[in-house]
Amino acid sequence: MSTGWLLGGIASLLYAALVGFFGGVKKSPILLKLVKLKINKKMSDDAAIKICIVVASIVGVFGIFCFIFGAIKGV
Repeated sequence: MSTGWLLGGIASLLYAALVGFFGGVKKSPILLKLVKLKINKKMSDDAAIKICIVVASIVGVFGIFCFIFGAIKGV
């Protein structure tokens, strides 16, 4: 497995875990405030939580793709 794909997969899964935990599970006000600031200031907290969960899911799938593609390419 190439080192770049491995590091990309680890970074993606770490990002997905942190955003999913602090944005979706713990509902950290700081992270929700950042999401609202970047997307729309009049957004509700529930919408910001849903966005955090969706982004964490997409990035998590990308991290798994990095591991699989790196393993296939390294063979």
